[in-house]
Amino acid sequence: MFARRNKSGVRWAFLAVGSYWAFFFGAELCRTVRLYQNRCSDCHALNASEQAEDDRDTSTHLPLAEDTRENGTHRVPLIMHRMWKDDAFLENSSPALPTNWTKAFADCNEQYRKRNWTTILWSDESLRSFFEDHYQDFLPTYDSYRYNIQRVDAARYFVLFHFGGLYMDLDVGCRPSKDLGDLIHSMERLQKVAAIPQTQPFGFSNDVLISAKGSSFFKALIDALPSKTRWYCSPYLSVMYSTGPMFLSLQYARLPPAKQHDVLVLPPELYTERKTRYFKHLRGSTWHQSDAHAVRWVMTHKLVVAGALALVVVACITIRRMPQKKESKRV
Repeated sequence: MFARRNKSGVRWAFLAVGSYWAFFFGAELCRTVRLYQNRCSDCHALNASEQAEDDRDTSTHLPLAEDTRENGTHRVPLIMHRMWKDDAFLENSSPALPTNWTKAFADCNEQYRKRNWTTILWSDESLRSFFEDHYQDFLPTYDSYRYNIQRVDAARYFVLFHFGGLYMDLDVGCRPSKDLGDLIHSMERLQKVAAIPQTQPFGFSNDVLISAKGSSFFKALIDALPSKTRWYCSPYLSVMYSTGPMFLSLQYARLPPAKQHDVLVLPPELYTERKTRYFKHLRGSTWHQSDAHAVRWVMTHKLVVAGALALVVVACITIRRMPQKKESKRV
């Protein structure tokens, strides 16, 4: 009797978890599969050779004095937004700070200060003040997030929509041989409202983002944030799908083709490949927990996982069809 009740409890538990995932995550999973199948086939990606030619031809560069839309051109201000929990990053006073991050930040700041950029290092406190001053309606959602990285993700979309400019995570550095202003000039020449980096094997990252002030793409992102605040049965998946790269990727995929065309995609040649990339990628992912490694292992070993699941299904069907012995009644 106890064994029967135990089996029944396990079945109900699996049913409950399956129902939860089917209701809250099933649609997102289907969209993820479609995104994987599409692989940015219709997006407007900036050609690496075209960008190299644009870098050499400075006559195509547009003035960046204003950050409003003028004569059909979306102006992007020369502001570099970075984020850390407090001011200790500027003082380099915490032993927990990765030294390669602080050095990359200092080098990048010095490099672009000479090019008339303004760098803003946002802290948890200054971001809170920003939302209290400008977006109080979002504060209930902002405060409801389980993980601080979700607040940081959401904040970058709001800050770029509000001010415009370029956002980079602190585990991303600048290459001295490249000028990020060239990407902005190309973005403006093509009259794009935003630029996002393409990742492999599919989707987009949110560790580097470029936006015109008042960008319609980032407006769509911040409008969608409250509806995605839910638990996905894993810290890693909850962050990825509520505010992180998968949230951004799926929101892009939901846009009609005309709106997608307003967003410039930075291909891997300009984002990650060593010889032609504009960014240095340092060791990061400080918010990842053990579940992130499990998810990544599954993504890396898809055939192994699929085979294991198939064996489990076959075994379950086989066991279910086996004749069961009748339990003797206890007197």
